[in-house]
Amino acid sequence: MDIIIRPAVKEDYAGVKKLMVQSLQHHSELRPDTYRLSEEFFGIEEYTETLEKAHILVATDKENIVGLVSYSVGEIKAASVYPFRRIMVDELVVDINCRRAGIATMLMDAVHQAAKENKADRIQLNVNALNSGAISLYEKQGFVPEMIRMEYILDKEG
Repeated sequence: MDIIIRPAVKEDYAGVKKLMVQSLQHHSELRPDTYRLSEEFFGIEEYTETLEKAHILVATDKENIVGLVSYSVGEIKAASVYPFRRIMVDELVVDINCRRAGIATMLMDAVHQAAKENKADRIQLNVNALNSGAISLYEKQGFVPEMIRMEYILDKEG
């Protein structure tokens, strides 16, 4: 399978939405208490806004979009930390029928290239603690935990 990585365009909406729905389905399986499937999820307006605010790269097999990564570039400046420039990966999705073919690695390689081009100091992302496949991928890419976000779900009835 020949894969091409390129910037997303408005005409990619249907293929991108398909992948975003797959991602939401996966997350709702991991955490049904948090994520829900909704008809209003990722409409064309949200996609258009995302294209304007962030970077979306798609992986295509010349006919179909089989993967995507979205990220933003920014600087962190605060009195409590040393300033740094980062790439923040917001979403990484590979079509359920194309997984384990190296597409996620190709997309992350493109993110690494973007980090170099943008003179970023680091690449950051969030990953669901229950998503062992994603954690394994990121660890193979050299990512290490930076911090752990924890939650305590309150009992609404008592």
